[in-house]
Amino acid sequence: MVNMKRSFARVVCASVIAMIFTAVSIPASAGQKLLDASFESGTDGFTARQNETVARSNAQAYDGSYSIKVSNRGSAWNGAKVALDTKWKAGDTYAFSCAVYQETGADVDMQLSLQYNDGTEDKYVQVAAGSVPSDKWTVLANPAYQIPTVASSCYLYVETAESLCDFYVDAVTSEIPTQYAKGDVNHDEAVDKKDLREMLAFLQGQDAAIQIDTSDMNGDGKINVIDFTILKRHVLFPERYTTTTVTTTTTTTAATQAPTEWPELHPGDKWYNTADISWIPAGKKTVALSFDDGPNINGDTYGTRIQNALNKQGFHATFFYWGERIPGHENEIIAAEKAGHEVANHTWNHPDNMDKYDAAGVLSQYNKVKDKLNDILGVKRDYLLRLPYLKNSTTISSTLPVPFPNSGIDSGDWSGSSADAMVQKIQRAAQDGSLNGQVVLMHETYNSTATAVETLCPWLAQNGYVVCTVSEMFKYNGKDMYAGRVYNNCW
Repeated sequence: MVNMKRSFARVVCASVIAMIFTAVSIPASAGQKLLDASFESGTDGFTARQNETVARSNAQAYDGSYSIKVSNRGSAWNGAKVALDTKWKAGDTYAFSCAVYQETGADVDMQLSLQYNDGTEDKYVQVAAGSVPSDKWTVLANPAYQIPTVASSCYLYVETAESLCDFYVDAVTSEIPTQYAKGDVNHDEAVDKKDLREMLAFLQGQDAAIQIDTSDMNGDGKINVIDFTILKRHVLFPERYTTTTVTTTTTTTAATQAPTEWPELHPGDKWYNTADISWIPAGKKTVALSFDDGPNINGDTYGTRIQNALNKQGFHATFFYWGERIPGHENEIIAAEKAGHEVANHTWNHPDNMDKYDAAGVLSQYNKVKDKLNDILGVKRDYLLRLPYLKNSTTISSTLPVPFPNSGIDSGDWSGSSADAMVQKIQRAAQDGSLNGQVVLMHETYNSTATAVETLCPWLAQNGYVVCTVSEMFKYNGKDMYAGRVYNNCW
């Protein structure tokens, strides 16, 4: 039993920053706790979701002497729930956290989920998730979750992804995210040489406790040597600078990277490639890992794990989003854009016969996703398209104003390839030189793919490769793409 009080790291999303080190005020409500369930004197409003048992227990505790135990579960989604009242506003951003514990003897995927009504029906979205080891308290946290703008009648749930095991819950909190000074890389409320050491370790590919919101010194959505140089000057010569706080907001910084006016493109036109390749060192071998069928649905965490594995190495990838799956999962797309990944289009409902569609049908499949992504990201632009089932046609090629990245190397995840098989396939291609410049087809809907990426990212970095977006790979290698054409690689 653990009795020491613990706190989770509060990480916030970066707002659009007009100038580096411009002072802004901190709202009085920053850090205000809206939910603080310790279960020391009761169940703190938590009840069963269906017919399972939710009861206060002193058998295990993360903080204090009590937790709640969830048992007699008939389905994975049977868990502990609590209503979010009018203190939580639709469209606003909040930090959520809880500690969970299970005793199965194996890892169990668990999650915090949100149920809300969109005016028509109840929707279910993931707030935070993670793999929970047996016999070890684990914190599930999302420091900046935006409640959907259409949400009403909200409930927060603690549940599993698949297991029907008993589990314990403790220290459930929700608060208005705290703001930290720009340059406070490790969120210890000071800007000092510790932050310099953490950022340097990160840039060298080592494990580092850095947060992107306060590490991104120039507001370009990336962490690189430019940010380190700015931070170093600030630490060594603080009298020359004022401090900046980073304000949690629903605005995405990555929107500032896109052009104000996107040109009108037509089939056959050269792709308007705005990729920033300044972060890729000269002389590197490049590969574009690309992931279909997101965003995460049904409580899956694979897409988030893939992003995290890429982010840890400072890598980027291209994510092709399936339109019908987007509502309620906008935060995953915003997170991808903020981290420098390429957001792309995978049609609205992934038809298996789009190669038989007429021009109007083809345009509808593309434009519905384009308009949805532009609305989420606050931009006006077109997006690369991954064709469903890689099926092209003369009508598609002569209708759409974008290139079609295809598959230079197929990971085989969709056909059941294991994580080890995918890793070995990519490693063999890297070792014989055939991986350089290739578009790799993957999906963010499989645990095996997330596991493979978690292994591949550090291995590729150690073996001289940079994982980048499709657009970055083409631009870095001096190659153009043209609307209406299929590309397996940049050669």
